Amino acid sequence: MTDLSRERRNGILLSYGSIAIRNIAALLLIPFIINHLGVSDYGIYSLVSALAGYLIVLEFGLANTTIRFLSVYQANNEKDKASEFISSMVVIYGALATFVVGVGLIVWYKLPAIFQQSMTLAEIQLLQAAFLVLLVNVVITLMSNSLTGIISTYQRFRFQKTTDILVFIARCSIVVGCLEAGYGVLAIVVIDTFTNLVHSIIRFCYIKQNIDIQFKAKLPNKATLKEIFIYSSFIALNVLVNQINWRVDNLIIGTLTNSKSLGIFNIGSQLLFSFIAFSSAISNIFVPKIVQMVKQEVSNTVLMSQLCIIGRYQMIVLGYVFAVFAAFGELFIQLFVGDDFSQAYWIALIPMLPFMFVLAQTSTNAVLQALNKHKVRSLLLLVTAIANIIISIILVKKIGMVGASWGTAFALFVGELLLVNIYLYRVIGLNMWHLYRELIRYSLPAIVLTLVFAFTITDYIAATWLGLFIACGLTGVIYAICSYFVSLIPSERQKINRLVLKGI
Repeated sequence: MTDLSRERRNGILLSYGSIAIRNIAALLLIPFIINHLGVSDYGIYSLVSALAGYLIVLEFGLANTTIRFLSVYQANNEKDKASEFISSMVVIYGALATFVVGVGLIVWYKLPAIFQQSMTLAEIQLLQAAFLVLLVNVVITLMSNSLTGIISTYQRFRFQKTTDILVFIARCSIVVGCLEAGYGVLAIVVIDTFTNLVHSIIRFCYIKQNIDIQFKAKLPNKATLKEIFIYSSFIALNVLVNQINWRVDNLIIGTLTNSKSLGIFNIGSQLLFSFIAFSSAISNIFVPKIVQMVKQEVSNTVLMSQLCIIGRYQMIVLGYVFAVFAAFGELFIQLFVGDDFSQAYWIALIPMLPFMFVLAQTSTNAVLQALNKHKVRSLLLLVTAIANIIISIILVKKIGMVGASWGTAFALFVGELLLVNIYLYRVIGLNMWHLYRELIRYSLPAIVLTLVFAFTITDYIAATWLGLFIACGLTGVIYAICSYFVSLIPSERQKINRLVLKGI
């Protein structure tokens, strides 16, 4: 095994370690936060986080741009160009941060007018105060995004994931202490901002000491600026689409319902984001490799083979999460935050099914970005995102917060699974039908068999944490057996057998 392969393997293992820690922390922390803040204040916290997320759109996709350009420079061993590019990005991010502050202050001023019908004066004042703090957090995030891009490009995954875990644990510990001391929403957003700043400083120091790249404040030349702008503008459009699909629902529910409904919806959204994280742990690790394969002009057959492997691995992980949530999700939410949050089950489950297939093909995004052909994808998804907004508004008015999840599911199915795949097949030449044949052949049978088993035992498990744990464990055993014999190819089974024998 090469050092790079070992780095990727360790990065994936640490990623899943991070996911496990975050999920365990959420299991303990979210009910704790809700009990100390109340459902309404928790809803305000989720709303202000969503509003801050909208401002991240103004980053214009520069983080992904950094990974793309640096991956090319690294592949060509062009250290001088890499340093020059980073120096230009420092200036660009500085100008961008100034612009974001201006837009953020306008949003802050307009908040009372936007939410005067659905929130009390005290809630609006809290929202404004928290938003100002998170505006600082957004600026820190923007200025440090290039740092994340550098670390990802040079594939220093162990450092990246280890620091992510340690900073997260520190953040959770401080939040618990502050809430116990009687502090509220403002304390949490201050902690979020402070830990983000510390994390950024750590990453900067690591890069200075361990990666051969220079940071200077240097104005980019017109050619570089034009290339960055052309590439990043459509990445930014893609970021905007994601913000619409995943965060605009908070705004719709916040304006059309109330802060309590917003708190319930946020629980469902958090469960969905956890689902996404299981896929990102694999796909993010392989992005630089996919970019380099494209730049080396490997054949579409070789590239598709790699995409199928990544897709199968993602589907194996996602299939288990989907199966246990579909069968035991209602019990989990009841134990987690109480019966008042029962609708969170459907909020998470409805988009989860199309999302499972979307996430299995996320590596194709790296192909489009490497080829600088992500523009059409972004435009296609923008159309479906706008449709998502319209559908969500109509359905939220008719059936409540669950309507927003149906709007998201529609956008995922039409945009990602139909329109984008047609484009990948006809224009790029990627045989997406081959990918789905692979997923249907190797992954779907194991998922279906596990679902049948899981739903069969739902009536026999005790409505306790122990009962839920046993049910998930039994389901995991069944899924592992099914995946071993059905989802893995012979060479992968042989590799597992060798690892087991070594362990024995």
